[in-house]
Amino acid sequence: MHVIEGGISSVPGIQTAGISCGIKAKKSDLALIYSESEAQAAAVFTTNEVQAAPVQLCKTRLAKGKIQAIIANSGNANACTGKQGMADAQQMARLTARGLGIDENLVWVASTGIIGVPLPMPKIKTGIEQIIPKLSAAGGHDAAEAILTTDTRPKQVAVQFQITDRLLTIGAIAKGSGMIRPQMATMLCFIATDAPIESSILQVALKGAVHKSFNRISVDGDTSTNDMVLLLANAKAGGEPLKPDSPDWTAFSAALDYVCLKMAKAIVRDGEGATKFIELNVQGAASEAQARKVAFAIADSPLVKTAFFGQQANWGRIMGVIGTAAAKIQPERIDIYVGKLKLVESGCSLGEEVESRAATLFKEKDIQLTIDLRLGTATTQVWTTDLSYDYIKINADYHS
Repeated sequence: MHVIEGGISSVPGIQTAGISCGIKAKKSDLALIYSESEAQAAAVFTTNEVQAAPVQLCKTRLAKGKIQAIIANSGNANACTGKQGMADAQQMARLTARGLGIDENLVWVASTGIIGVPLPMPKIKTGIEQIIPKLSAAGGHDAAEAILTTDTRPKQVAVQFQITDRLLTIGAIAKGSGMIRPQMATMLCFIATDAPIESSILQVALKGAVHKSFNRISVDGDTSTNDMVLLLANAKAGGEPLKPDSPDWTAFSAALDYVCLKMAKAIVRDGEGATKFIELNVQGAASEAQARKVAFAIADSPLVKTAFFGQQANWGRIMGVIGTAAAKIQPERIDIYVGKLKLVESGCSLGEEVESRAATLFKEKDIQLTIDLRLGTATTQVWTTDLSYDYIKINADYHS
């Protein structure tokens, strides 16, 4: 497997575009992803019980497992907009389908931005008319720009990998910066591949990849109303469909895992106001569930996150938060490492000299923190950020 230039439009048979249709002032806000042929679909959606109209619409599309286009807008979430919101999401699909000359049910819809405000449909209608002629195999970056909200930069990746008899490609674009937590957050990720895979099998693969990536990140512990990861497989590469029992499945799964993790980490690195990228490793747990409870107790703690921002080796906060995880830990067994430096042994400090060395490591932009519970062999990894003054400023000013 090797990384190639571009994102989702690097996949054969995929065309993309991104434009401004006036939802946001002076910024692009409408993206279109189009497969030249009908594709198999898989998707994972937010677990928030308040779900935007496009999420509800896409859930109905998933039942048939078919997709050919995604129309996505930023600047307006089309959430908490009642029956009109659903009618608007359906109209976005209908207008896109008409312009592309395809079945309306093959068009999926995504939105992100302000909650509770109706979509400006005249602007979106004009935008859909304008964006379709701009579709190209070089439009991935424009599409990645058009789905951003508080993000500071677009997020995209593409990889190619060899299987027994052909070369396959997977590409993706994503957005996300705040309201990020496991079980889906304020994020959109659109992935395409030219591999031939049936929808039901694709769904299993995507859920597995999301479990290892998007469900292991946290910026602020909040989830949203519009989040989704959509994966389409257009079979442009030809050949026999891939299946879990085929010798090439491992290569496909590894590539999909890589793409999802790359996008998940890019979201964390672009966390609202973030100055630190923190990898949390919990090892020596009695079970993966226990490891995850401990990891996310740390990742979501404002006390710990502000200590990271303050560049403090404040291990007492970490120990205290571990104790709130309801994970049945034994504090007298816990070791804590910053990088390779052991900071805490058996729940106790190793002294001022060690803490001084640790404080230097906490000044780094990338920090690796390891918690060894010394209770078993289970492990997990989670990626998070610090919590800075700028996070407060961004969210105090942003009308969601």
